Amino acid sequence: MENHHCPSCKNNTPISYDLCSFCKFPFNGTENEKSLHIGKFISAKNILDKSKENIQNSKKVLFMIVAFNILGVVISVMKNQYDFFGILISTIITLTMLFCALYLHKKPMILTIIPLSLILLIYTINFIFSRETFFSGNHFQNNNPFCFNL
Repeated sequence: MENHHCPSCKNNTPISYDLCSFCKFPFNGTENEKSLHIGKFISAKNILDKSKENIQNSKKVLFMIVAFNILGVVISVMKNQYDFFGILISTIITLTMLFCALYLHKKPMILTIIPLSLILLIYTINFIFSRETFFSGNHFQNNNPFCFNL
């Protein structure tokens, strides 16, 4: 026996049914009716609330990264263990992550990928130019010329 695959709840219902037996999705309804049903189904499952919560959690993580980056720059400056290039790169990375955290709700996918890409780029650069510090777990030593105080 053939089945409908419901686009709303992802369950299978016999093809002879006009409505999904699980969520009442109208298989033979108009596009507008189908869209309304899916919208109501998503709303009922609190999927939108969960995504807002995830965005807020991502913002908190980005703000924590920004705070640690600022703290690293301040400590480096106070100990006189910094160079202009390192401070410049740290400032650019910090401002980029701060921008992403502030505007994360507008374009969540892109503004989550950018900071993750920056972090991966930093680890890749550290790996390429200083493999021994990368493998020893000391990525952020002050004698590493590619230390960006992340």
